[in-house]
Amino acid sequence: MQRLLVILLALALITTSFSPAYSQTEVQTGNVIFFHPDGSGLNHWNAARMYWYGPDGELHWDQLPEMAIYRGHMSDRLVGTSNGGATVHAFGYKVLGPGSFGKDGGIDPDEPGSEGRSILSLSGYPGSIMREAAAAGMPVGIVNDGDLPEPGTGAFLAEVGDRNLSNEIARQFLDGRPGFEGEPLPKVMLGGGEGFFLPSDTPACGEEITLDCYVHVDQVNGRGPARDDGRNLLKEAADLGYVVIRTRAEFDALWERIQAEPDYAPMVLGLFARDDIFNDTTEERLIALGLVDDSMKGTKEGRLIIWGSRPGTPGYNPPTAAEMTQMALELLRRHSEIAGKPFFLVSEVESVDNLPNNANAIGGLRALKAADDTIGVIRQFIAENPNTLLLTAADSDAGGMQVFGPAPVDENGRVATSTGNPTGFGLNHGFPLDGIEGQNTAPFLAAPDAFGNELDFAIGWTGTNDVAGGIVSRAEGLNAELLRTEFRSRFDSTDVYRLMYATLFGELLPASYGQQAPTRSE
Repeated sequence: MQRLLVILLALALITTSFSPAYSQTEVQTGNVIFFHPDGSGLNHWNAARMYWYGPDGELHWDQLPEMAIYRGHMSDRLVGTSNGGATVHAFGYKVLGPGSFGKDGGIDPDEPGSEGRSILSLSGYPGSIMREAAAAGMPVGIVNDGDLPEPGTGAFLAEVGDRNLSNEIARQFLDGRPGFEGEPLPKVMLGGGEGFFLPSDTPACGEEITLDCYVHVDQVNGRGPARDDGRNLLKEAADLGYVVIRTRAEFDALWERIQAEPDYAPMVLGLFARDDIFNDTTEERLIALGLVDDSMKGTKEGRLIIWGSRPGTPGYNPPTAAEMTQMALELLRRHSEIAGKPFFLVSEVESVDNLPNNANAIGGLRALKAADDTIGVIRQFIAENPNTLLLTAADSDAGGMQVFGPAPVDENGRVATSTGNPTGFGLNHGFPLDGIEGQNTAPFLAAPDAFGNELDFAIGWTGTNDVAGGIVSRAEGLNAELLRTEFRSRFDSTDVYRLMYATLFGELLPASYGQQAPTRSE
């Protein structure tokens, strides 16, 4: 009998030790902030730390207490895409990489005529976690230093068969998804994308800025408003109750009023660029376009105009990702108090992805600083509102950014090339490295280390592609410890949804590993 008891006890211990991580189903509920520094791998954060704070310094990102290694593969490929990755985060199932945008699959050169499958989310809801949260009465919002229809924010609210349908994505923000017209509106939307809210024949604003004219033009490609259906979504948003802002002055005035009036809780639509708020191209092309501010020469930020337009224009000095996130958090906190329910914010720094995808080294380093400043704002909010989860993740690694230090330089002290691959087969040469203004320029100088040394370096790239890289997901606040307990051995891209859902709705759903999203009954 004693031997039988020992065996039973051993079996019980084994069962407990190997029980699945999702056995816990009840967790505390509260606010969720999903922060998406798109394209950032551990290599990016290391480079940013060296440059801005020194190799012995600390980022806000470093101070987030919980972490897990993120697995971002798709159902059909090993490297995530922005649109597919955002869909996984929003729905909780692996989807096809190339075309998915709120659906499983979509426009894909290998699948002519594909429109994608309308799917259920992991909870069984016919829509994303953000649409489900809004339907449950929770205030929701999005922030992006790219354009708002960009996948990292757009896929949480819209469902399309092609990520390039930005006009349609913007329409769904206000109208709701096809078949779900009249869905609850986001309380706050701040970012770029003015061109997708205005008819193509909209005139430019003069001295007076109204909802009948456009403020911003694409600084890199010269494009203006883009809608071909004649709808002015800015006027429609105002009619729906939104405060619409598009300039630094309007942003500052609204923020001043928010701070002065504790009970003021408007819905806000802010659009601070035609497309992305940042200028999405290489250092060399920015210089060729005259997007330089010589008054910044010699600073760590550099003289290239990465965000906004030239001094003296309406798009100069746009709100930063940190400032937009701060405003969104305060507004959502107030709407949350009114509703008596938690809020859900998705905030993305898209520049961390796009600028490295253009091999723009100073742009990438500045974008990472912008992302880290945003984390600092969120951490301060959590210190004052501890019933809030901050979860970070990137869906892939943009460009495979790497630090070369000391910087390989030529006889003129300018950054040169990396060493080649000495196999004796095929191409055996190095590739150009980036300095402070691109190729063949002076090296970067890191902030002092613990010995007081300011060490030089160059930035190299695997290419302009997204790669799998080393993505680290980090968290702080309510339920953050689940990263090291429930997800201690595996944190999949689908688990982003699970942790957010658990915090918003109080239930940690079973994992969807190896499962295809159910097709929605139309």
